[in-house]
Amino acid sequence: MARQLGGCTFDCSLQDMVARNVFFAGCSAAQEIAFVRGVLKPGMNFVDVGANWGLFTLVAGQLVGSAGRVIALEPDPRILPKLKANIRRNGLNQAQVMAVAAAERDSNLLLAAHDHAGENWGVSRLIENIPAGQTTFTVQSRRLDSLLNEAEAEAQAEAGLGAVDLVKIDVEGAEDRVLAGMEPGLSSHRYRRILMELHPLQLRARGRTATDVVNALIAKGYHGYSLDYSEAGIRRAYYHPWLHYSEFVRPLEQGMADAQPRTIWLAEGEPALI
Repeated sequence: MARQLGGCTFDCSLQDMVARNVFFAGCSAAQEIAFVRGVLKPGMNFVDVGANWGLFTLVAGQLVGSAGRVIALEPDPRILPKLKANIRRNGLNQAQVMAVAAAERDSNLLLAAHDHAGENWGVSRLIENIPAGQTTFTVQSRRLDSLLNEAEAEAQAEAGLGAVDLVKIDVEGAEDRVLAGMEPGLSSHRYRRILMELHPLQLRARGRTATDVVNALIAKGYHGYSLDYSEAGIRRAYYHPWLHYSEFVRPLEQGMADAQPRTIWLAEGEPALI
């Protein structure tokens, strides 16, 4: 990876468009990565919900250092070995991988698998029923709040994981389910910052809307922003990926019409971004 991303090495399949972008263009999801790079500092805690092969996990691991903590959740059994190998090859002992899907309950759920012959390996998603011809996996689901408490207890800490400085959520239409499993922490503002991609089409298929997700966070006292994914914003991010995140932040409502709004949420007490 580029030195701006920490210089990690990673198992790069050029078939996967995210890995391909990192390899050839230096970065992928530059707007979100800019926020991660601008926020995380040594000793901080980062949680990656929907880690895929680990782009955000690897970048965060370099930023928080050995004194910090990274927890990466990835339920897809085909991607999980790649994520674990990427963490090992970079010696990120501060990163812990969990083979679970964050959801509203502790259970076993169906994961609709991405097309491994296609270009986008990051679109596996939780489903209720199996569509004809769809490859699925049965995966363990956990409530994020209790999972983080257990993770810290297993590390023989005296108390559960306290404030989470940043949690990234990219779960292909299960955003509301993840937030339901974070409810106690959201109420106490345990999660200081949330970086979340919304998937209106997938939410609508389940009878939910992006507005439902947004309102749930507002009701907990979080203040939201969107990232610039206009045509001009995408072009600027591609050619200038190392800009400060302030170059991409805009009011929440300006991004809600995007096909997949990328949002930032701040707990009470965090300084405003614009």
